[in-house]
Amino acid sequence: MRGTLQSDVDAARGDKPAGCSPAVEVRNISKRFGATRALRDVSLFFCPGEIHCLLGENGAGKSTIGKIVGGVYNADEGEIHVDGLRTDIRSVADARKRGIVVVFQELSLAPDLTVRENICLGDERGSHLLSLLRPNAEDTRCRQLLADLGLSIDLGTRTRKLPIAMQQLIEIAKALALRPRVLILDEPTAMLGAVEKRKLFEILERVKADGTAIVLITHHIEEVIAAGDRVSIMKDGGLVDSFPISGDVDADYVLQRLAGKRAQHTTIMRRERAKDALLSLRNVPNRDGAACEIGIARGEIVGLYGVVGCGREAIVRGLAGLERFAGPKASLDGQDYAPRTPAAAGAMGVGYLPSGRASNGVLPARAIRENLTLTQLSSFSRGGIISLKAERAAAEQQLRALGVRYGDQDNAMLSLSGGNQQKVLLGRCLGHAKRLLILEDPTAGIDIAAKRDIHQLLRERAAAGLSVLLVSSDLGETIGLSDAVFTMFNGAIINEYVAPTATDEAAIIADVLGELGTAEHTHRQGDTGTNHEKHAAK
Repeated sequence: MRGTLQSDVDAARGDKPAGCSPAVEVRNISKRFGATRALRDVSLFFCPGEIHCLLGENGAGKSTIGKIVGGVYNADEGEIHVDGLRTDIRSVADARKRGIVVVFQELSLAPDLTVRENICLGDERGSHLLSLLRPNAEDTRCRQLLADLGLSIDLGTRTRKLPIAMQQLIEIAKALALRPRVLILDEPTAMLGAVEKRKLFEILERVKADGTAIVLITHHIEEVIAAGDRVSIMKDGGLVDSFPISGDVDADYVLQRLAGKRAQHTTIMRRERAKDALLSLRNVPNRDGAACEIGIARGEIVGLYGVVGCGREAIVRGLAGLERFAGPKASLDGQDYAPRTPAAAGAMGVGYLPSGRASNGVLPARAIRENLTLTQLSSFSRGGIISLKAERAAAEQQLRALGVRYGDQDNAMLSLSGGNQQKVLLGRCLGHAKRLLILEDPTAGIDIAAKRDIHQLLRERAAAGLSVLLVSSDLGETIGLSDAVFTMFNGAIINEYVAPTATDEAAIIADVLGELGTAEHTHRQGDTGTNHEKHAAK
C-alpha cells in the first residue's frame, strides 16, 4: 500500500499530473434539480490518452457530470474549459461539434432501424446536404467497427431483435464511429459479461493510445482497477478524492477511500443440490452434441452463464413465454411447461425480470405504486373496480420489505434512483413468482448498497422455497449467488459447477470462450462439507 497520501490530496484539489493538458476541465461545477443538490463545487480534469474513472454510489453525481460535459444539462454554477478555453456547451450537438461524445447508461438506439442505420444515424457522410446516402461505404465502415469490437452480426438486423447486451455494444460502436476526442461512457459494462468486458477494455486501450480522453462512469471497483489510469471518487454530489491508479492500488484500497472501510469478505453457505427438480429443461445439447438436462430444485438459485449470443437468451425467452421453444422441452412440477405468453407463465407462478429496465420494465410517468402493483391488481379489485386503499396499503408494506427509499408512493417512478427502481421491478415480479423467478442482470447499473440489498432479498426468497434462474452478465454475481452454474457456448451446455467459488472463474471463462481444453474438472470440498464434482454435463 502507498506510504503517502499527499499526491492523492493534491489531485483531489485539482492539481494535474506533469504533461497533462486537459482535453476537458470542469471548474467549481454545481447543479440543482429542484430541492436536490446534485453537484457541489466539483472540479475535475480529463487528460488525453487517459481513462479517468468516476466512481460512486447512485446519487453521487457522477452521471450528472458526464451529462453536463456532454451537453445534456447546463450547470447552475461553474465553468467548462475545452483545450484550455472556457466554453459554453448548450446541447448534445454542441458537445459533439467539439469532439465530446456520450454513451448513456440507458440505450438511445432506434429499435426499428437496422444495425447499420443506427450506427450511422446523425453521421451520414456526403459532400452537401442533398447528397445521397452511401450504403456500401457505410457497410464497410460499420463492419470494421464491429470487427474491432469482436462482433459478427448482420448489419440489416433491426436492433429490437437483438439481446440487450448486443445493443449495448452497438451503442458503443456508434459512439466510436464519431471518432471522439473525449468519450464519456456511463456504466457501459452493465449488460456485458466478463468476456465482453475484457474485449471492451481492449478497445478502450486502443482508443486511449490514439490520444482520446476517456471518462468511465462506474459503480464497480474492479473495473477501476482493470481499466483505469485515474479515479475520482464522488459522494453526495461532491468530490471526495482523486488519485492515479498505480501498481500498489488494489480494490480494498479504493473501497477504503470510497466507504471509509475495508472490504468484508463473507462465506455463503450453500446446501447440497436436491435431486427432484421443480423445473426441468431437457433436450439441451451438451459439448458433445448429446442431449442433457438442466434442473432447478425448490429453493435453489441456478446460474446460466455465457457470452452474448451463446443461446441462453432463447432458453430464457422460452421459459418466460416470449417465444416457443425450438428443441428443448420443459416441465414444471412434473407437468409439461410451454407458456405461449408471459401472462400464461405468470398464471403458472413464473415471474420474469428482463434486463434493461428503461426499455423493458419501467413505466416512467406512472407512480411508484402503480409500477409495483401492476401484476397484483386482481388482489385489490372486485367486479373490475380497484380498491385504492387496499392497493396503497399493500404497496407501503411491500416497499418497506423491499427496502425502497422513496418520498411518496404516488411520485413518478423516475423520481427514484436506479437501484430503487430495480427493487420496485423485482417486487413486481415477486408479486406473481410463486414457483420460479427468472432474472436477467438484476443488479445492472446499480450501486454496491442496492446490489447487496437485492442479493439478500433473493437469498431470503430462495430460503423460503422460491426457485431462481439467474442469467447475469456479472460473473462474480453469478458465482456468489448460485448454488450451481451451467456454462454455455454456441447453444450447448459445457459444464456444471456445483457450489462455485472464485477459484472457478478461469475455468468458467474458458468454457464460455470455447477453450474446452483449458478447464480441468476435479473434485473439491464444498461449502456444506460434502464433496462436489465440477463435471461435464452429459
